[in-house]
Amino acid sequence: MKTQSPKRKRRRRLRIRPARFGCFIAVILAGAALLIWALQPEALRQEKNALHAWLFGLFHQDTYDADALLVTEPGSGAVWLSLREDQPQPPASLAKLFVAEYAATLAPLESTVPVSAEALALTKPGSSVAGIQAKDYTLENLFAAMLVPSGNDAAYAVADYCGGILSPQAAPGRERVQAFLSGLQEHLEKTGCRDTFLYDPSGFDEQSRTTALDLAAVTGRLMEQDWFRQMVSSAVYTARLPDGSTQSWQNTNAFLNPQSEYYDPHVAGVKTGSLEDGYNLVVLCRRQGRELLICSLGAQSDSSRYDNVKRLMEDLSQSSLLAG
Repeated sequence: MKTQSPKRKRRRRLRIRPARFGCFIAVILAGAALLIWALQPEALRQEKNALHAWLFGLFHQDTYDADALLVTEPGSGAVWLSLREDQPQPPASLAKLFVAEYAATLAPLESTVPVSAEALALTKPGSSVAGIQAKDYTLENLFAAMLVPSGNDAAYAVADYCGGILSPQAAPGRERVQAFLSGLQEHLEKTGCRDTFLYDPSGFDEQSRTTALDLAAVTGRLMEQDWFRQMVSSAVYTARLPDGSTQSWQNTNAFLNPQSEYYDPHVAGVKTGSLEDGYNLVVLCRRQGRELLICSLGAQSDSSRYDNVKRLMEDLSQSSLLAG
């Protein structure tokens, strides 16, 4: 008697039709491209900020009237909020942050600077000044005069002195300032601030441009220096000049002024800047044991730039995000 061998089950081969396979690959590539785009800083920024607001009660966009915003935590590098942070904006007097950071690489703070009359003559009418005279100052004196009262005369004096270091043959005044600006532009490129272009060391011009990202970067480097932190956190700064005299300046930052309605003891600097059509503010604040850097550019008025940042700081202080 013959035994029958069990029948083998025939395996069905999976056939992939070329048309369906092509569609599958196209969907994957489109999804990958969408993901890469969505991860870009500006992509879906409104939706991302709305999500932050829903999750943490942050950033009321209906009351924020400026053109660009960046909130970072310098210690960790974390970005908390951003709005057009890579869009070029006029820096106004915030240009002085880049000037100070570069100049500090060219000469020691204690260097004696013989301020030239040619440099002071470059100061434009109607701009903010620190009352700098054609006599000896230290470089540190001039940094304070630039950063605290935002003296444009001090910015030209610094650029003139450092331009003479870079180009000893250059004449005092415009030639030295131009030599400094050329060196500054190379420095910006090397340090990654590639979206910043400065044509006047005081920032009192319409052509210069920077971004909130570049401002956060340069401020972060400056904050590594104790002298800078001490200067920009001072409501009033008194400088002792080489001749033994003193000169005092009031800080332009209303958050530091105890007499101002905007005074906030949690604010530790940094700098204001304004032109006729835009008001800028960079603020370092301390909340729940953390330091936060806020760069707000292009507010519609002097008061609104403070209102914008004040509201942000209040929201941040109440947010569960800080408790993480």
